[in-house]
Amino acid sequence: MNNLKLTICLVTYNGEKYLPFCLNSVFKQSFKDWQFLIMDNGSVDNSIFRVRELTEDEPRVIILPKQDENIGFAGGYNALMRKAESEYVLLLNQDVILESDYLEKMVNFMDKKEYIGAGIGKILRLTNGIKTSNIDTVGLGIFPSFRTVDLGSGEEDRGQFNENEEIFGASGCLPMYRKKALDKIGYFDEKFFAYKEDVDLAFRLCYANWKAYRVGSAVAHHERGVGGNEKLNDIGAALSRKDKTQIAKYLSYRNHWYVLIKNIALEDWVRYGIFILWYEFKKFIYILLFEQKTLLALVDIFKNLLVLLKQRRKVKLKSVKEFIK
Repeated sequence: MNNLKLTICLVTYNGEKYLPFCLNSVFKQSFKDWQFLIMDNGSVDNSIFRVRELTEDEPRVIILPKQDENIGFAGGYNALMRKAESEYVLLLNQDVILESDYLEKMVNFMDKKEYIGAGIGKILRLTNGIKTSNIDTVGLGIFPSFRTVDLGSGEEDRGQFNENEEIFGASGCLPMYRKKALDKIGYFDEKFFAYKEDVDLAFRLCYANWKAYRVGSAVAHHERGVGGNEKLNDIGAALSRKDKTQIAKYLSYRNHWYVLIKNIALEDWVRYGIFILWYEFKKFIYILLFEQKTLLALVDIFKNLLVLLKQRRKVKLKSVKEFIK
């Protein structure tokens, strides 16, 4: 498999209803030079049985043993990426449907630019399984507060993101990574478990001088549990948290601080520190008033502080001002 171009990685978790549509979209791809690694992450539904049923006639699919319990988005995809022996890896979410030429367009574009470490297409929204023209993400962007957002989220697709463009990073819903880049800088930080591990990896790729790009002609659709809009003001962003589960609130808050501690260069703390601290102060007051359980994340943050600082010292940090919106 050393000459294999692409490994598709899928971690399933209670996604039985999505799998027929997701897997069918892979098998209909015009690009054929791939291997498909699938692992179930402790589902309590029939996901693993549906996977076996839907892939029984496809020799390029390898199903790994089911995990006894959920080891997280980061742990699950790391397990698959480490097994990949290809030039690229695509992390496929179970609630994604690819247009038939998605892989072909992504691979062709990344083949032409060896300095690209990560890429993503134009991802539109699925709503109850129905394709829409609303944008889910066209990559990751950063505000001066270092709140990281999905670019274009919630906008109507009018062709404004059809061009190929350098971006800060690829969203975790459907990133394609150059395996050589990951082998050099490492995979997801498994302390994150889930949420914002893609942001952390985007920083590390950037600091290692790997570029990220959006390929505007490569289209896929993603069913997002909670919608968002990257134009929300800070108060609106805080209020939108009420639709998230408690574990999502906890992990999101904790992992955002992990990112700030590990990855923000001193130069950017000097330039944007007032925006970062003001945003974090407002968010803390909101959590103090309405989400007291989320404050337990501070225990993890302090417990892992020395480890995070040690990781920070291992990376040559630099300003990311060119990506600040």
